[in-house]
Amino acid sequence: MIIIPQSMAYATLANLDPVYGLYASFIPVAIAAFFGSSRYLATGPVAMVSLLTAVAVSSLSLGDSTLYVPIAVTLALSVGIFQITLSLAKAGRLVDVVLKENVILGFTSAAALIIASSQLSKIFGLSKVSLSDLLHINTFLDSAPINLYAILMSLVALIILYVLKNKLTRYQFLGNIAVLIAVVVTILLSKNYNYNGPIVGSIPDGLPSFSFQGFNLDSNLIFMFVVHTIIISFVGFMEAIAIARQLEQKEAVKNSKGVELYKYPTPVNSNQELFGQGLGNIASSMSGAYPVSGSFSRSAVNESVGSYSPISSITTTLIVMLTLFYATPLLYDLPKSTLGVIVIFAVVPLIKVGKMRELFFNDRAKGMVCWITFFSTLLFPILSIEIFSGINTHIWTGIFFGFLLSLIIEKK
Repeated sequence: MIIIPQSMAYATLANLDPVYGLYASFIPVAIAAFFGSSRYLATGPVAMVSLLTAVAVSSLSLGDSTLYVPIAVTLALSVGIFQITLSLAKAGRLVDVVLKENVILGFTSAAALIIASSQLSKIFGLSKVSLSDLLHINTFLDSAPINLYAILMSLVALIILYVLKNKLTRYQFLGNIAVLIAVVVTILLSKNYNYNGPIVGSIPDGLPSFSFQGFNLDSNLIFMFVVHTIIISFVGFMEAIAIARQLEQKEAVKNSKGVELYKYPTPVNSNQELFGQGLGNIASSMSGAYPVSGSFSRSAVNESVGSYSPISSITTTLIVMLTLFYATPLLYDLPKSTLGVIVIFAVVPLIKVGKMRELFFNDRAKGMVCWITFFSTLLFPILSIEIFSGINTHIWTGIFFGFLLSLIIEKK
């Protein structure tokens, strides 16, 4: 109920068609769950990795949008191979050393802000808006005026999500399926009331081709391809293992006599989880999709409804398969503005300015690194400084910069 609309929204965030989100929600979900170590972790498309994928495909394609899918597919394969290599080398704990918590906090807060702002074009029914368009906003709006239908539909979706998740908290089930309800309601409104805003349109039905779609990478871009692979591998796994460890702390359900209703023999293991995530990414590549990771929202729902084993993720795979076979025509009238609202609603809680401020007052060195990482992640895409021939700074530069600063400042 959650992964289908979320995955479609995240695929558009990755500069891909919505169907690729469904492909990434199919086989990879079961593979990562089966070979990982967490009982709750739900793998699939996530906002942060989708944004990093968008940055990668846009920079590596050199403006050729026909290369977006082949690059994304190849990236999923390289991320999977890299993660499995790290797992076999017993390097799971390396993530804790390489990616400091304060650097991740600054990076994710800034990235979430970038993700949310990137969806505003869907909210207003506009084509993708670039920085140059904002500098010449009057000319841009003359050629692509704001769509009032899209704004109204965005408000409907936003109200549904907000009320069900934040006001009707006593009805947890409604909160869990809030995304699905928003999708169903806006589809019905779009279909029955002459909605004139942008819609998802036709989605190919049937299973993915399960064949690797490679491409010839320009030799000058190999270095950047490796950089994107490393960034997505580490950030994606950091997100997954953080979720798995957090949910691991939950106590097992007990019966009236105090006896645990289930036993789970193995705790979360970094290397095993890294192996599962790597296989999940390879499976995503073979499904013609893009890199995946662990989702906090879907994992939390897994835990809250009593999913005690990876069977829940295997069930998800079967339901996505049925959707690909029979339900894609039902998604034809889904407003794109709804997808934008779903993404915004998912990432806004990741903007933790209060926590960053608290960190700064408690530990000046770590807080300073956190804030500098935050601002550099925001500024580097805007400045787009050429650091090598044809290689410009982007969002990934912020986390590199933050890591280097943490090595310099925190060791003084």
